[in-house]
Amino acid sequence: MKNYIYNSDIGTFEIVHKGHLCYQLWIEEELLGEYQSAELAAADVAEFNTDYVEWDRFKNELENFPTSLEEWTTVTEETPRK
Repeated sequence: MKNYIYNSDIGTFEIVHKGHLCYQLWIEEELLGEYQSAELAAADVAEFNTDYVEWDRFKNELENFPTSLEEWTTVTEETPRK
């Protein structure tokens, strides 16, 4: 299973594959949402639309952040999330 991580200045975002058409977006130990694809989860991070105030408040301020899933780090081992 492919999972993805992005280390930001406020914490580590993770996109965790949970099953067929189910991906979860996490920051540290907080679940931010579930998505039908990893690309949709990454898009919410890129658009500062995560409902995580500490991240979303940086919209139009940050210059160095991943604008697509291809810019995230791929992790092939399974991340232990329940």
